[in-house]
Amino acid sequence: MVEPKYMVIINDLKQQITDGVFQPGEKIYSEGELKKKYNVSNTTVVRALQELVRAGLLTRFQGKGTFVSKSVQNKEVLFNEYNSFPNYKDTNFMRDKKLHEEFTKVVSIEEITDARIAERLQIQPENRIVHFKRVRMFGDTPWAIQNNYIAKSNLLNIDFTDLNRFITLSEELKKLYGFDILNEAMKEKIQIEFPISNPEVAELLGVPVNSPVYRMERITYIPENQPFEYVESFVKHDFYYIEIQKKKD
Repeated sequence: MVEPKYMVIINDLKQQITDGVFQPGEKIYSEGELKKKYNVSNTTVVRALQELVRAGLLTRFQGKGTFVSKSVQNKEVLFNEYNSFPNYKDTNFMRDKKLHEEFTKVVSIEEITDARIAERLQIQPENRIVHFKRVRMFGDTPWAIQNNYIAKSNLLNIDFTDLNRFITLSEELKKLYGFDILNEAMKEKIQIEFPISNPEVAELLGVPVNSPVYRMERITYIPENQPFEYVESFVKHDFYYIEIQKKKD
């Protein structure tokens, strides 16, 4: 499949930032320069720049131009994720620790077509996608929603009628294909969503739409440069936190 032109621009600029061609805080090419350099429309250039802004790599200032973000980029850091369960005697524990009160419920498994999700998976908009919708529970309390999307072409001849078979999707994929998706190359973005844009998310979490939640978007690559799975998760704000440590340069 031919790589979209906006993705060519994105990947080239990412590589130049990684290689130090552009330093943090430094101004990059103008829209006009990018149009001429890649022989593309202004719409294509703007889309590429907006994607890089959303990824935190670039910052745009009206009337001044586009600059490499001054935030921490391409630095070696220690990153830990924790779940924090309110009113529980052991309030904090690592995400991979198992408690008998914590379990996953599969809400549905459906085949869909969705142009936005297809773009994340780098497949054609009309291609079928398998959508796994699951809710993470702590006792009677829902605390997270996980939406996993995988191209149907990667899940051929699989029976999805038994929902409980896919409570732990990573384990089922390991049985089917032999790889541990949790240890494959991936890219994740974590941000606060407020208010909640999708009423169904609020309903499944049992919170008002004007509640803050963590929204997490993750793409896992198998093979390394090909998206295999796209995940959108929503976590109650008081059930999750992260800790980042960075050594002195």
